[in-house]
Amino acid sequence: MLVELQQYAQQFNDQPWVMTKIMAAVNTIKQLENHALPDKPLPNLSFTQKQILNYPSLMPLDDLLANLRQEIITTFGIWHVPNQQWLQDLHTFIAGRRVLEIMAGNGVITSQLRKLGDQVVVTDNFDWQGQDIQIPQPWTDVKSMSATMAIQTLPFEVLIMSWAPDTDESDVSVLSGLRQQNFQGDFIVIGEPYLATNSQKFWQMADLTLKPELNQHHTSFDVIKDHVFLVK
Repeated sequence: MLVELQQYAQQFNDQPWVMTKIMAAVNTIKQLENHALPDKPLPNLSFTQKQILNYPSLMPLDDLLANLRQEIITTFGIWHVPNQQWLQDLHTFIAGRRVLEIMAGNGVITSQLRKLGDQVVVTDNFDWQGQDIQIPQPWTDVKSMSATMAIQTLPFEVLIMSWAPDTDESDVSVLSGLRQQNFQGDFIVIGEPYLATNSQKFWQMADLTLKPELNQHHTSFDVIKDHVFLVK
């Protein structure tokens, strides 16, 4: 994909409004190759129907940019793409509390929070290996543990769950477990209700609060409109 994007950069180098999208995708891939994240949210990478009608040569580029998330998933094992501004917002919200991240994949969020000085324990059972990406490549030390076991045995005041799978109801077990434990901290969930992430039952059960301070630098770059919620 990177080679194709660079070719399009040569083709559209006199069109700044196109180059903004191309270079955002190029820079994101290059940063992820070095275990780094974008400084700010990616722009929306799609073109409008009117733009494509006026410039038909944009159509294959639009298709390529629409594939960026899948490219990131298959190449890096990353489903949710954070940025440094958002991570700073998250760090401020955590405010020194003990953090547990579950279903963390390669631990990208935790790796950056640890750099900011947060105390984070991160877990994943790696059930996803061999699917979109064959071998996990964690960005930090990740404990091999199921989410339900983690919330039962590890201490935490903030719980983070991003892009939980929509193929099972492990997220329901987590929410039910927190309610049984009478958890009084903050349960942060990053996902798209009833669509790309989490089980249908989870969204039906969840009491959602959309926190402006956790969404001001968390915006969508493709058709998936995920947000950051506090869940009870």
